[in-house]
Amino acid sequence: MIEYQNVSVVYRGGIRALDGVNLSIQSGEFVVVVGPSGSGKSTLLKLLICACRATSGRVMLNDRNVGMISPERVHTLRRQIGFVPQDIGLLPDKKVWENLAYAMRATGHSKRELRERVPEVMDRIGMLDRANAYPRQLSGGEQQRVAIARALINSPRMLLADEPTGHLDPETSKEIFGLLQQINSRGATVLMATHDLPTVSNFRCRVVALDSGRVVSDSMGLAAND
Repeated sequence: MIEYQNVSVVYRGGIRALDGVNLSIQSGEFVVVVGPSGSGKSTLLKLLICACRATSGRVMLNDRNVGMISPERVHTLRRQIGFVPQDIGLLPDKKVWENLAYAMRATGHSKRELRERVPEVMDRIGMLDRANAYPRQLSGGEQQRVAIARALINSPRMLLADEPTGHLDPETSKEIFGLLQQINSRGATVLMATHDLPTVSNFRCRVVALDSGRVVSDSMGLAAND
């Protein structure tokens, strides 16, 4: 489904974010990318939604070269991918259900589709009873759940999550990680970037480690209680 072929990304000022990355991710996999700050984790994800472009090499998604997609067609690509950003970015003056409805309206769904889909997704992530709350009234974990719901609202086949547990306590981090695994169990490919190694160690998943923009390991992690 995803293939990075000798991909390098150099930002302005000569900052090398990725350096010759080769990585393949199959449909339906759950892959966690770990590494210290500045190792290239976020860049790896952003390439898939054209938030940045490869300086060299190719990024393939379903046999399509993402780097060849014109700026005018990027929105079409992003409709197929759910993205949970680091900053969460919920609309502060809109209620939970309105944040989700806004994401659906932006992709042209009808009011009838909104009425059916929004409650379904809120129930799926355990937030149906908070539908009328504003973001400021939610805990950090609840806000992250809404951000994940927003990424799922258009039924993407792939979910990208950039540091989804970065600002959460250990117990809430485990809950969010478990939610992502539930989403994966329903068939979605999940690619998550994190530096939260203690939480990752509690789950069974494929772990790809980056350091200085290079893949330094790629293995199946085992749950802490195995």
